[in-house]
Amino acid sequence: MTTWPTVLAQSWSCQPRLKCSQIGSCDEARWYLENCSWGGKLDRDSDGMPCESLC
Repeated sequence: MTTWPTVLAQSWSCQPRLKCSQIGSCDEARWYLENCSWGGKLDRDSDGMPCESLC
């Protein structure tokens, strides 16, 4: 399991953003993956890396 650095959530919330094009950074995508029930949808190949176009 990959351990990500702790990221302050700034103004992020678990309001669904189901497409990577709706997310502004890799850190934000990782936060959603770790903290939101729908975050797994950002990791289409289930390798632990969300939004590979951003990360």
